[in-house]
Amino acid sequence: MKVNISPFKNGSSYRKVDIRIEDHDTHSLDHTLAMIIYPALLQLREAKHGIPIEFADVGGEEYSTQDSFEFYKETNAESFDAATKKWDDTLDKIIWAFQQLADEDYDSKYHHGDVKFVWKKTNELVYNPITGKKEETFEMLDSNPAEHWYDAEGHILHETRIQEGLSLFGKYFRSLWD
Repeated sequence: MKVNISPFKNGSSYRKVDIRIEDHDTHSLDHTLAMIIYPALLQLREAKHGIPIEFADVGGEEYSTQDSFEFYKETNAESFDAATKKWDDTLDKIIWAFQQLADEDYDSKYHHGDVKFVWKKTNELVYNPITGKKEETFEMLDSNPAEHWYDAEGHILHETRIQEGLSLFGKYFRSLWD
């Protein structure tokens, strides 16, 4: 993959974009995109100058045309700081999820001992819509179960936390600006 996005020139709203995608980039597109999104999110967190309106609407703002109770005005700064922390926590969950996905081997920590997998042919045939033929299937088996164990519960919790970050990424995608 090659990506070159030039800066905006002299106040123009256009910039030159050159993107080339190779076949291997889409083999694990989630991983490929995570390697781009993760450092971009880190930079956004460091450079951000505000928070999304969903977090910032705390009441009592001086610029608001809506009259507020005095206690809203008195606690506005404190409420805004709490909202900023909530946005930072949300952004951290998103960043953590992409950090995990950018690491090609993040799930290996749930395999302990000497793992040895083999592929065993099954009796099942599956229709391949591309070739139009029925094809053999294979099952992956652990050939060394005495010296290898897998922490399924820990892995599921890890994957659940990744999915939470990805869901937040989708929910706040339009809020990822500086």
